[in-house]
Amino acid sequence: MTTDLTKGSPIKQILWFSIPFLIGNLFQQFYNIADMVIVGQTLDPNAYTAVGATSSLVWFASGAIQSLTAGFSAITARYFGSRDEEGIKRSFAASIRLSVIITAILTLVCVIFARPFLDLLQTPEDIIDRSYRYIICIFAGLFVTALFNLLSNMIRALGDSKTPLYFLVTACVINIILDFVFIAVLGMDTEGAGIATVIAQLISGILCIVYIVKKQPLLHISAVHFKKDKALDSTLLKIGIPMAFLNMVLSVGAIIVQFATNNLGTLYVSAYVTASKLETFVTQPLLSFGSAVSVFTAQNYGAGKYSRVIEGARKTNLIGLIWYVMASLIMIPLGRYLILLLNKDIDVTIVDNAYKYIVINTLLVFIVSPLIICKSVLQAVGRTTFSMISGFTEIIGRAGLSIAVVCMMKPYLLGYDIAPILSEPVGFTVMCFATPLAWTLGTLTVIGDYALMIKKFKKMSDSPDLE
Repeated sequence: MTTDLTKGSPIKQILWFSIPFLIGNLFQQFYNIADMVIVGQTLDPNAYTAVGATSSLVWFASGAIQSLTAGFSAITARYFGSRDEEGIKRSFAASIRLSVIITAILTLVCVIFARPFLDLLQTPEDIIDRSYRYIICIFAGLFVTALFNLLSNMIRALGDSKTPLYFLVTACVINIILDFVFIAVLGMDTEGAGIATVIAQLISGILCIVYIVKKQPLLHISAVHFKKDKALDSTLLKIGIPMAFLNMVLSVGAIIVQFATNNLGTLYVSAYVTASKLETFVTQPLLSFGSAVSVFTAQNYGAGKYSRVIEGARKTNLIGLIWYVMASLIMIPLGRYLILLLNKDIDVTIVDNAYKYIVINTLLVFIVSPLIICKSVLQAVGRTTFSMISGFTEIIGRAGLSIAVVCMMKPYLLGYDIAPILSEPVGFTVMCFATPLAWTLGTLTVIGDYALMIKKFKKMSDSPDLE
């Protein structure tokens, strides 16, 4: 099944196309949350924190692969929009070849440095071994992560966002079942949750292969399509690498925040881990709208329909604003109850601090909506420079504030033998603003290039009216 996004109402197409993206992204997040909750309920609260403390490192690796393959699929979507069947096949084959090489390098680095990464983050002594046992399984299975993400993104590039959702939901159910089997039945510790996740992703990847073989002839490739094409490789890497690098840069910022939180002790680590997981339910819809408008933009850009690109971007920004209002009405009154759903035995201090984080970040999430949508559109048309720069400006905001807080709480780190300037509770509160500050700097970085793109597309468009 394929869907042509170059015809019809842009807002209807983006909304309907984004719904499977949204559900899929939420289930993707549910993977890690399920691991945290199940190990917490089956083992003990420290196991919950141990798995959660790896989230920034997991994002560093798996998020890079997800962004890389999404970038590759944007080129395939362009070929689909321009009705170039051979281009679709060649770009798919080249994406497979490049993904294998890049994933091999990333896997090697992550597996070798998994423990040093955790040490560098100053992961608390009482959870570091269990964190390592979990994350080494995830890192060892990055090829499986790449398999599912590449194939599902290619299927979406052809306008089918429903099928990858079905496979993802299936994998999530399998993941939960295997969590209980490995931990409750076989007596494994946190590594059981990691192995369950890898196996579930492998099954979803195999389902994608079967579907492509049976239902997607446009993605049927042969040896001739794997012939090296420097120009095509360059085009793929020009979009894929900046998107992956941007994700890695952003995750470095999250890693630094994790480092700063780890310096506050296990209670604050648990609060941050819990709140950041709930925060994803606020930001994931925005990421889903971004993914949908990215495919929409790539297809219409390939078809030369620049007025539709402009209209799609404008309407998606409006959708993002509406979601901000809805998210605030959900998270502010229900935040505490949602925290307790993750861990019913959670300490009251953790609940209070996690709720504080959720309120601050939810009320300021309107800042990240235009950032996500503008970057998605810019990357889909190959304008990746300012998106990459925005990653560095976001690090300045997120990491800079976090490091400053740690230094003010622990002046001896700078060689000053003076009393702490900030207490731990105040320090955590200030750190709650690190992510919104990063969003602000990132949005200011890309908005100018986005305006220039709109101006250029208006000139290139044959007619400002939608077809």
